Amino acid sequence: MNNEMNASEALYGFMGWLTSRDEITPEFSASRDASVAAQLVDEFCKENKLTAPRDGWATNLTHPSGECSFKGE
Repeated sequence: MNNEMNASEALYGFMGWLTSRDEITPEFSASRDASVAAQLVDEFCKENKLTAPRDGWATNLTHPSGECSFKGE
């Protein structure tokens, strides 16, 4: 088995780490300073020795449309 994580494994791993930390992570949204999200992604990527994003990586993104069906309390 290849020991290098694929993209979905990294996303699931990141969210597992994020949701299991004792430290409370601030809310992520367009109306809040969500720069902590990028800092956490950077920390996770460095810890897992993931390669840095390629130039122009954002042009390959497709975001889901609409609102998330889960509404927090």
